[in-house]
Amino acid sequence: MWVKTLHTESMATPEVEPLPAARTIALAIAAALRADITAGRLRAGDRLLQNELARRFDVSTTPVREAFGILQHEGLVRLHPQRGATVFVPSVEELQEHYEIRAALEALAAEKAALNFTAADAAPLQEILDAMRSCTDPDQYIELNHRFHMSLYQLAGRARLVDLIETLRGISGAYLQIHAAEGVPSDRLDREHAEILAACQARDPERAASATRHHLTQTLEHVTQDLRKRPAGHEDIRNPL
Repeated sequence: MWVKTLHTESMATPEVEPLPAARTIALAIAAALRADITAGRLRAGDRLLQNELARRFDVSTTPVREAFGILQHEGLVRLHPQRGATVFVPSVEELQEHYEIRAALEALAAEKAALNFTAADAAPLQEILDAMRSCTDPDQYIELNHRFHMSLYQLAGRARLVDLIETLRGISGAYLQIHAAEGVPSDRLDREHAEILAACQARDPERAASATRHHLTQTLEHVTQDLRKRPAGHEDIRNPL
């Protein structure tokens, strides 16, 4: 894999890393930094130094600045006049607003998915949930979680809605796996996912929407509690659930 980890501004200069020719340079750099942030290799508040990153990717500072702009738009990076670019440090208020929007859109997608649901749609989704129950790797659990939700929402038949949700769930990487930081999330998530699927199998759109809102509301409550418990300077949380 061509991505190398950048931990802090004081680390030794990394080796030059060639970029894949098939992608634009700025998007490729943004993708590499996004992966480091969501995996916890770059932590909340870490500075991102243009010159160091330019050496890392063997480019000028221009595409690095463009990558910062992409990540700022996604909510993963903050740009400060004095400090430059830093990895996002979330606030409770931003978290609550983000999940309010997600709950509305994802509940709508689940409702539409339930209306379109067929018997053949259940098995692939159940297979994902079974894999989640036996999963012991936090990063793999998160990937399975994302796959379950997006696979379900695809059944809504609303491409623009699904694109919006995909973007918002990507931005959730800024909150970085709060429960997964200490291991795979609790059985609560398994129960909530099972209820969403059961509602869709019953072709009950109101139940599916309600189950999805409940799932995201519960996640918000747990993440908010964790944020408020953490001392200043320890906002390195992980939660794209």
